[in-house]
Amino acid sequence: MANATNNRDKRPTASETSRPEDAPAYTKSKQTAAVRLGKKLRDPVNGFLAGQSLVGDQPIIDPALVPGLCEVAPRWREFREEIQPLMHERESIPPLGKISPDHRRIASTPAWKSFFFRGYGYESLANQGRCPKLTKAIDSIPGVVVGFLSIMEPGTHVPLHRGLTKSWLNCHLPLMLPDDGKRCEIAVDGKIQQWRYGEWLVFDETYPHEVWNESDQPRVMLLLQVQRQMRWLGRMVTRGIYHGVRNSSFVNDVKAAIGASKR
Repeated sequence: MANATNNRDKRPTASETSRPEDAPAYTKSKQTAAVRLGKKLRDPVNGFLAGQSLVGDQPIIDPALVPGLCEVAPRWREFREEIQPLMHERESIPPLGKISPDHRRIASTPAWKSFFFRGYGYESLANQGRCPKLTKAIDSIPGVVVGFLSIMEPGTHVPLHRGLTKSWLNCHLPLMLPDDGKRCEIAVDGKIQQWRYGEWLVFDETYPHEVWNESDQPRVMLLLQVQRQMRWLGRMVTRGIYHGVRNSSFVNDVKAAIGASKR
């Protein structure tokens, strides 16, 4: 949940004064054990959730199956206009890998920046205040778990990876796309997908995916993670996953980095 304006005073934040290497050994041991357990359970749990899905289990999902998305998509031009001031000062927007150490493997350079609005029950009021139209649009979509601007500078490459859970879907609405004809695209499950203005790209992040921006211009998405529609037992499991992630070091690191408040 990134604060693009970096509205920090000169006092160090929790993430600056308490480094992972300073954590007690038992805490790191607990976290390592939890990660190992999560990796072992990920595939069996996702196999169960695939059977609970009410929107299928294919890599690419029809946006019409996700309530609220189609009503928001036609407003992309006004959202793009709203973020123009941010783009003029985007050097101050923190890289994803800086505010979320868990993402450093796939976000190892400053080229991938994130301007967070909300996530896992926390919100950045400062960032929301900068983009009230976007904030209101996000609030109109049921089941949003995470919402932020994903900014990829020229030369960005996100290596092949896959996400944690089928509990929620990744939804991309392009606000700025390079027009210089150079490569800017995403591959999901080995198939190239192109972003188009006014259209959501919705995909299951548990399938391997990779992203490139080899152009000379920035690429900006409104990126949402939205709860997948499921049968009742799948919804119960999803609720447990949500609370597990919400109370994890992953969310605590981001929350501390941007000074997010409880929703």
